[in-house]
Amino acid sequence: MITPMEIRNQQFSRAMRGFKEEEVKNFLYHIAQNYESLYSENARLKENIQQLEYELAKYRKLEETMNNSLLLAQQAAEEYKNNARKEAEFILENAKQKIAEMLFIYQEIIKRLNIFGAEMKAQITSELELLEKNQRKIDEMSEFFYSKDVKDIMEKLDKLTLKKEEAND
Repeated sequence: MITPMEIRNQQFSRAMRGFKEEEVKNFLYHIAQNYESLYSENARLKENIQQLEYELAKYRKLEETMNNSLLLAQQAAEEYKNNARKEAEFILENAKQKIAEMLFIYQEIIKRLNIFGAEMKAQITSELELLEKNQRKIDEMSEFFYSKDVKDIMEKLDKLTLKKEEAND
């Protein structure tokens, strides 16, 4: 690529019927100035493009990092969700098992209470029958001891004792 300096320093060979030297120099000077400004602008634009490409690369890298972070966050959320689900299932199963154990224990207690109640009922019934037998014997004995015959005997005994006392007097 030709530089503005090369345009300014360009020398042409002289010919007889050539161009006016001053016009050619002025024209070359204007071309050199325009070329210099285009050259500077081109350099500035290239530098600007490099800067923008650097920033674009930085943003692409940032975007990639953010996408990776987002994927990691989604994976972590899924993992937390799965772990929470597993823990909830474990807690639920454990609670079901404890409830089943408690129900079994209560059923056993009720069975034992029924057995105890039946045994108590049998024992009380047996004791009641024994009481009734004793009451019948007491009634029989009461009939005997409160009967007229026993009263007669008691009266005779009382008299007998009195007669003895009268004999000793």
